[in-house]
Amino acid sequence: MDKKTLLGGAAALLLGAGLFAAPASAAIEWTWGGDASLTATMSDSCNVRADTNLTGSAAFTGDDDQTAAASANACASGVNEESPIWATTSKLEWSAGGTLANGLSVATDQDAAITLGGSFGEITFKDDGDSAAKASAVSGDGDIDVAGDDNLGGHTLATAGTTGYVVTYAAPSIGGMNLFLSYAPNSGKAATDAVNYTDTIGIGASFSMDTLSISAGWESADYEGSVSCTTGDVTAATVASITLQAQADIAGADVCGDQTLMVLGASMDVGDLSLNAGYSTLDSDEADRTTMSLGLGMDVGEYSLSVDYVDANKTYDATTVEDNQTVIGVGAETSLGDGVTLSLAFSNNQYDLAGLGNHTNYRAEGKLKIEY
Repeated sequence: MDKKTLLGGAAALLLGAGLFAAPASAAIEWTWGGDASLTATMSDSCNVRADTNLTGSAAFTGDDDQTAAASANACASGVNEESPIWATTSKLEWSAGGTLANGLSVATDQDAAITLGGSFGEITFKDDGDSAAKASAVSGDGDIDVAGDDNLGGHTLATAGTTGYVVTYAAPSIGGMNLFLSYAPNSGKAATDAVNYTDTIGIGASFSMDTLSISAGWESADYEGSVSCTTGDVTAATVASITLQAQADIAGADVCGDQTLMVLGASMDVGDLSLNAGYSTLDSDEADRTTMSLGLGMDVGEYSLSVDYVDANKTYDATTVEDNQTVIGVGAETSLGDGVTLSLAFSNNQYDLAGLGNHTNYRAEGKLKIEY
């Protein structure tokens, strides 16, 4: 539940890069809110990747500096089953903003995002800001919580070139059409960081008509580092001495180098029923990712029900093997009172990493959330 406070006509809003003073006729509104959650989670996670994390060893001197010592864990029935794990979390979020007498709107929040708006649209400045592809996506990220570390996740909504400071522009909506542009000057976050990507530009658009919305986003990032992410440093003798899984980890598991991203999405509301679908493909020098998602939501009495499906694939260019993952998630949520909700979620995760065989695990969670 958001709380609002007017800071007064003479208030000033400190916006990171400078101080924008509000004239007497303007008021800056400060909004804050958050939630606290109690969760109980059960799963039967198992990991088919190597026992070691394959990093930081001199046994392998390739581009990824990973070791050749690898042995896969067995995903035997009954192994790693967990009793309910209880946890409590809380968060507090705030934002402040208003419109100046000259018509310029200003806003900021707890993430230090600075947004300037007006008849020209909105421009947001933020470290780790949204790419245009993410800003325009109407289908969400498609991610479903699963057990264990063997998770390809949902859609890729930005390239590695958009990991630093990002400027995102949202043009004024015209007839249901929304246009987004993003610019990332470099991928480094400090003077000591190695900047491997510069001048990354993305574009996205969404269009809404009645109950249907569609979106498309594109981004390209050119790698400018001096180290290749191909298998040039992986010798035949090294490859012959390690497992297929280790080959995949050291010679093709990472998304790196030049990257090109395409994201498509659609959503539709029909009464109490909502549908969404998304598709994303990321092409890079070392590994390529393709993700498809489908979602269905409906209201039944006092309950909100959802069913989600995600199919993800990562292809290792260097070793011609793949990671495949299929996740089905179901959820239910109901209100227990003003600002208090109870939700249940269950996911079934089936995956095959680098041809090591199919494995399945589940994750179940109950959550009590209190908003304030």
